[in-house]
Formats: sequence, C-alpha cells, structure tokens
Amino acid sequence: MASGHVIVLLALLQLSFHGDLNHTRASCPIPCQCFSVTTMICSDDRMTGLPVGISPQVRTLIVVAANMASIVFHEEAQLTKLVLLNNPVRTVPSHTFSRLPGLEELEISGSPFLALEAGSFQRLDNLTKLLLNNNKLKHLLPETFDPLERLETLQLRGNCLQNLSSTHFDHLHNLQELDLSFNELPSPDEALLSGLGQLKTLNLGSNRITSLPPGTFNHTPQLWKISLQGNQITQLPQGIFAGLNNLEELNLRDNRISELSAGVFPGTLKKLVLSGNRLVELPSKVFAHLWYLTHLDLSNNQLSTIPVELFHNLTTLEYINVSENQLTELPGTVFQGLINVVAIHLQANNLSSLAADLLKDQEILSRLYLSRNRLQNLPYGFFESFGFESIVQLHGNPWRCDCGLHYLREWLDYSSSAIEDVGQILCTSPEPLRGQSVASLHKNLLICTNSSNRGSEDHPAEPTATEKTSTSAASSTKQCSLLDVNGTLVVKCTFMKCSNLKLEANFHLVDGSTFSYIKTESWSDQCLNGTLTLTV
Repeated sequence: MASGHVIVLLALLQLSFHGDLNHTRASCPIPCQCFSVTTMICSDDRMTGLPVGISPQVRTLIVVAANMASIVFHEEAQLTKLVLLNNPVRTVPSHTFSRLPGLEELEISGSPFLALEAGSFQRLDNLTKLLLNNNKLKHLLPETFDPLERLETLQLRGNCLQNLSSTHFDHLHNLQELDLSFNELPSPDEALLSGLGQLKTLNLGSNRITSLPPGTFNHTPQLWKISLQGNQITQLPQGIFAGLNNLEELNLRDNRISELSAGVFPGTLKKLVLSGNRLVELPSKVFAHLWYLTHLDLSNNQLSTIPVELFHNLTTLEYINVSENQLTELPGTVFQGLINVVAIHLQANNLSSLAADLLKDQEILSRLYLSRNRLQNLPYGFFESFGFESIVQLHGNPWRCDCGLHYLREWLDYSSSAIEDVGQILCTSPEPLRGQSVASLHKNLLICTNSSNRGSEDHPAEPTATEKTSTSAASSTKQCSLLDVNGTLVVKCTFMKCSNLKLEANFHLVDGSTFSYIKTESWSDQCLNGTLTLTV
C-alpha cells in the first residue's frame, strides 16, 4: 500500500473519531496509533508481529503494510474486526484466532504468499464477513470454510483459484454474497469503509475457474449476490443455480461462455451481467421467466441478431445493454411492451437502419446510445416519444447528408442540448459535405439527386410533415426541395440567376399505377435572385 494512502486513511480517521485523544494515544502500543478507544491502526515496515498490550476496549485493529509474516495473538482480545492489508503473511495455522472469540469481520488481503490450512478459521463461531482478496491463493481445501456457519459475506477475488469443489460452501447456510470475480486491490480507505456497513459479499475474483461443478450452491439458499467476473467459465450446467430463491444479482462478466440454455437462470434475478463473453446467439426464451429483471448487460459479445421475443416478458426492465456486438439489424418490435426502460445501449454495432416505431413504448426512455454504428439516416418520427431532457449519442455514424436526413436535422434544432458530442455528428457523404457537422448544416443543402438512395423495399423513403424529399437539377445554379404543407405538395427552388422552371413529376401509387404531372413557371418582369415556388 502506498504511504500516501495510509496518510489519507489516518487523517480521515483522526477527523472521524472523538474522545480524549491525548489519553488514548498515550496508552496505544508502539508503533500503532489509536484515534479512539475502540480503533487501533498500525503501519510500520519494522513491525514483524501483532502488537502486545491491546486494550480490552479496542474493537477494530487494522495493520497496513507492516513486515508481519505470521499472525500470532499472545493474549485474548475483544476484537470484533481485524484487517491485515499488504503484509507478507504466509500461513494461517490451525487455531490462529482462538484468542478472538468475538471476531465478526476478518480481512487478510494483499499477502501474495498466503496458504490456508484445514483449521485456519476454527473458533470463529461469530464470523459474518471474510475477505481474502489478492493473495494469489491457488487451492482451497474442501473443509476450509466448514467452521463458518454464520458467514454472510465471503470474498476471494484477485487470487489464482482454478477449481471449485461442490462441497466448498456446504456449511455456509447463511451466505448471502459470493464474489469470485476479477477485482483490483482496494485502497486502504475503501477497505476500512467496506467493513462499516451491512454489506455481505463473497468474492472469488481474478481467478481462473473454468467450471462450476453441479451442486456448488446447493447448500447456500440465502445467497442474493454472486460475482464470477473475470474467470474462464465456458458453460453453465443446467440447474447450477437451482434452489437459489433469493438470488438477485449474478455477474458473469469476462468469462468464455458461448451458449446459454433456457431456464438456467433463477426467476428471482434483478441484475444479470453477461458482458465480455463469447455469445453468438441466444435462444428466444432464455430470459422468458425473469419477471423481476431490471438490469441486463449483454455487451461485448458476438451477437449478430436478437430474437424478436428475447425481451418480451421482461416488463420490469430498466436498463438494456447490447453494445459492442455485431448486430446488423433489430426487429421492429424487439422492445415492445418494455414501458419501464430508461436506458438502451446499442453503440458499437453494425446497425445500418432502424424501424420508425422501434421505441414507441419507451415513453420514459432517458438514455439512448447509437454511436459507432452504420446509420446513414433515421426514419421520420423516430424520436417522437423522447423528452427534451433525454440524452442521445449519435456520433461515429456515416451520415448521408441528403434529403433523407431532413428529419434528423430538424430534430437537432430542437434537441441539440440533449445530444452528447453533437459537434461530432458529421456528414460522410455526399463528398462536398463530407466532414461537416450535421447540426450546423443549412437545410437547403440536404438535397437528393436522381441517383440518391431514396429508400428500400422494406424502408421506403416517406415524406415528412415539413420537408418530404428534395431534388436538384444538374445545374449548380439552383437547389430545389419538395415539401408537404397540410397535404399540398410544394416545390421550392432557390436560384443563383434568373431562369424559368419546368416541373415534371412521376407519381407511383400504392396500387401500382402511375401518372405524370408537368407544370412550368416563369419569373416576373423584374427578376431578382431568390426563390420560386410551384404548388402541385
């Protein structure tokens, strides 16, 4: 631990505790410091063992960055909390804590040579929280935790565990949080504060666990939080979480899971994290019974499609993250019925188009991330349900700045304050407008030539309530746009020099029939550069 962190920690404690400080410091064993009658902190690299003469009033002992290779208590102490951080402790022999009958919280973290014996935690009948993080533990004996029947929180993150026994947790009937995920060593103040609340966690992170044996969690019915982040798990056996009727949070981030089966997750889940795995496809019913789920993270996988029914039963969902996948399209009804969603992450995919009514049910949506896709335009009315306080990301798309972008351009006029990095929403084509900001682009420049893409069979380019489409003549001396004004089609052209106008329009009706319309318009006697309007 850095000395600067220790200084900050000591300063915080000094401000937090009250009492007769002079008397407390005078009675504190060297080289420790006591900032209250109940808390003692020791941090000295010359310290090779635990202090002697601990006052019976002391309840919390924290030893940080000392040179202590063993844990030996020469006398009984009334400690309820013991924290040993960044000490070169090598072993925890049997009965090490026999002189601490009232210990409730124990942390031994940052001891890279630590080894545990079968009886390391004997006599700790009142222990509810055990943190063994960043110790490079490679093996756990099956009976290691057997004496800890009252344990509620277990952290084993930042170790090198490769295998779990199906009996490791058989006696932990009160365990509520289990963490086997990858995490960095917490700073000293975080370690101190983590013990002051009611948190109950089991953390086995930064390990190398490749599989979960059937029955691993059969005897831990009180578990409500499991973190397996940063391991090498390839599959989840059917029934692995069966019986965990209190499980609310499951973190499987950064593993190697390539497929999921329907029914593998308990229906009590509220938060499920599957990001950073190798999922290529998902069964349409894999989440069907997760009626309480509010947070679903599928980011950074290899999904190219999403089944249309994937989210349909998840009516409590508030947060959906499918960013950093390979999605090329989304079913138009994929978010149908999800009326509680407030955030949708779709960034860093390959989406080239979106259905106009994709978000029609998301009336309280406040976060939408569409950056770094392949979008060239957005359909009319796409943001219809958005409030002015919503946050949207659109940068990093190859926007085609022609008549098909009129809707987005107009929407930006009213909502630019809600757009993150609005100045980075740039035109990619046509070439004369390449690199220009869409938000600052004059609407008259959004024109379509005869060769412009006016839509596809599935997504025809439909007119908007203001500017439907645009057209331009071959000459660069005039620019024209087509508008819909209360059902009346209006062609509006801006001329750089006086010129008569001939309009020839070919209409293709829904029933397949066509008809043509031709009209000419001349300038008045006094011709000025300006605008000429034809009403169809």
